[in-house]
Amino acid sequence: MDEKHEQRAGEITVAVKLSGLDEQIAKANELVETIRKTRSLADDLAKGINSIELEL
Repeated sequence: MDEKHEQRAGEITVAVKLSGLDEQIAKANELVETIRKTRSLADDLAKGINSIELEL
């Protein structure tokens, strides 16, 4: 019976480029930032509305 003993050492690097993925990630990050700003503005508006006093 033939026996093979092999040892392999090394590093394999695979580079994958998905067309348009970087642009979509940038747009998603922009959307997240817009949502954060919107939430902050809505919170500020709610605080402002709560501080309105009406005199009759």
